[in-house]
Amino acid sequence: MKWQYQSRVEKELERNMKALFQQIVVAIGKETDPATIGRKLKIISNQPQFHQTAMSMALTMTAKVNAATAKSWREAARMAGRGNDIYTSIFASLQDIPGFFEAVRANADYIRSVPTDIADWITDKVQAESLKGRRASDVAVDILEKYPSMLESRAQLIARTEVSKTQLALTQARCANLGIDWYVWRTSRDSRVRSSHDDMEGVLVAWNDAPSPEKLFPHPEAKPYGNYHAGGTFNCRCYPEPVVDLAFVSFPAKVHRNGRIIVMTRAEFANLLEEERFAA
Repeated sequence: MKWQYQSRVEKELERNMKALFQQIVVAIGKETDPATIGRKLKIISNQPQFHQTAMSMALTMTAKVNAATAKSWREAARMAGRGNDIYTSIFASLQDIPGFFEAVRANADYIRSVPTDIADWITDKVQAESLKGRRASDVAVDILEKYPSMLESRAQLIARTEVSKTQLALTQARCANLGIDWYVWRTSRDSRVRSSHDDMEGVLVAWNDAPSPEKLFPHPEAKPYGNYHAGGTFNCRCYPEPVVDLAFVSFPAKVHRNGRIIVMTRAEFANLLEEERFAA
């Protein structure tokens, strides 16, 4: 089953946002006063047309992530003998998909926040450099050189982070709707995977017990980012593979439980699931 991270959707969103942010640079034009640039950025971020564009981008991205993962859900339905409930969830209208519009709104808000964030950076930059005694003209040169590239880099960061978070949110919401309590942490399995995430590959994780990969697998270069699920932090291309049926899991398997990684056989994990169902 192909639950993989949707890199094509990421690239499309990145291209669209870079084009949008380039329009902002063009709209500001040859303005050289940092304060005026900041004001214009905030005006743009509050324009209804900008809001509509951000919402359209977020809706398109979320719908494409949903459509891509639906293929995996259909395959899971066929293989696991859970056809009726899974198929009903897959073919629900968009407004009935758990977490769909929450994900859209979150992504749209993130896109809309970028011009305001850059405007705030400009204000802080001017104040900080003024306290150092730098001339206003020199500070203006720095800002004029940096703010367009900052818009571009934010487009890249948002695309990488939000596609992954959207895939996670939709998968988690659908799992909750279907009563699927566990997933397998999967990585993109390439050289860009963080060391701590690479160590999480194949680990069984409960939705109600998010791990902290950096604490579980300490590495000198890694800082702890708290507890989160696969795909739930910045620049993360990991993804959750729902445990629709134990037949899809290779045992013995690593299992995350209460901040520890333990190894379980299929029988041990099945007993754990029974205990959880009884406790519920």
